Amino acid sequence: MKELYKEHLSKILSVLNKTMQKNEYDEIILYSGEAKTIYLDDNKYPYKVYTNFKYLLPVLKNPHSFIRYKRDEKPELIVFQKVDYWDSQPKELEGEWTEFFNITYYHSLADMKNVLPSNLKNTAFLGEEINRFKDFSFKSLNDYSLIHALHFSRTIKSTYEVECMRKANKLASKAHNAARTAFLEGKSELETHLLYLKALSYKEEEVPYTNIVAFDESAAILHYVDYKTHEYDAKSFLLDAGASFRGYHADITRTHVKKGHESFSDLIQAVDESCLNIISKIKINMNYEVLQEQMHLDTAQILADFNFMNISADEIYEKEFTKVFCPAGVGHYIGLQVHDIGNTISDEYGTAHNMSIKHPFLRLNKNIEEGNVFTVEPGVYVIDQLLKNHLGKKEFNWDVISHFRAYGGARVEDSVYIKKDEVENLTRPYLP
Repeated sequence: MKELYKEHLSKILSVLNKTMQKNEYDEIILYSGEAKTIYLDDNKYPYKVYTNFKYLLPVLKNPHSFIRYKRDEKPELIVFQKVDYWDSQPKELEGEWTEFFNITYYHSLADMKNVLPSNLKNTAFLGEEINRFKDFSFKSLNDYSLIHALHFSRTIKSTYEVECMRKANKLASKAHNAARTAFLEGKSELETHLLYLKALSYKEEEVPYTNIVAFDESAAILHYVDYKTHEYDAKSFLLDAGASFRGYHADITRTHVKKGHESFSDLIQAVDESCLNIISKIKINMNYEVLQEQMHLDTAQILADFNFMNISADEIYEKEFTKVFCPAGVGHYIGLQVHDIGNTISDEYGTAHNMSIKHPFLRLNKNIEEGNVFTVEPGVYVIDQLLKNHLGKKEFNWDVISHFRAYGGARVEDSVYIKKDEVENLTRPYLP
């Protein structure tokens, strides 16, 4: 990983050098962030590192720390190491990446201003907590010329980033298998969720997003996180859950069903085949919205094959009935964030990219580029809120819809990496 990381950091510093020179900055300071205090309380929310901070290095649990970068020089990492007897003390940082930074430590927030340069008139600050720094005399606070350059750079993943995401998918797959076993053994939704965490040795706040653990009809709620606590003989199980490696994320969905429910098992298989079919259509320079249309073409065929509708697949597609059963977007960028940044800008200067009018829930409709990593996640659901506007319509086979309502829905989600001559599925090697 050392050489991969070296190339990754070099890419980012090159982006910063170019943008800093153009905007006449001598230095840039990135702040790792800090834990937020709950309103009218002295407890804090779980700390989450500033995303562009962890873009440069895998330091995830050190609030109040800084990256100081002076153009064309070795970057400096200034780590806050609190000294008291109330909290566990952070250890000195280790890893092959550390040789690419000059690392220093400070131990009191009162010294924060002293560890930064005394002259900040040509220095840019990037970070969330700008109120803390508004009197520090930085040249700028969160200059979007810098932010756009970083965010656009993040849409094209380095080899290091992709390797981190492979490892994240491997971790998540292990936990998916543990959760599937828990479901088949009759555990509750909550117990299944907790066994997922146990498989990763994660605390609740360490998952990249809140796990969706949905039995039976709960799978029709696309972001279901209520977790029933009682055990019961559930038929089906939709799990949308991820993992992380060095700050990079996996986002995987699989749907399972117990024996004796062949019709829904066949539906899961059809959705799985749709996922692989959509991936097979991917080409560089193709607009991502083409994949959205392919998902709806596949969904129309599924609805016809399983007799959800009393009309042909072509008519289902033309009348946009697929949106009743498949209302979500086909996927999104993924990386340092599960819904990774850069989907709304067209270039390093932040030129706005208009989102889809036809598919308002589609998070991404840019042209596909070499180096992109994004998800593909088709699904078919029975959502009463969407069906109620069509009650009584003869095109709908209400008996079949009622049958599948008990299972909620099926979704399958993989992440793919766009190479020059192929599309690498980052998920399937670990979770077929």
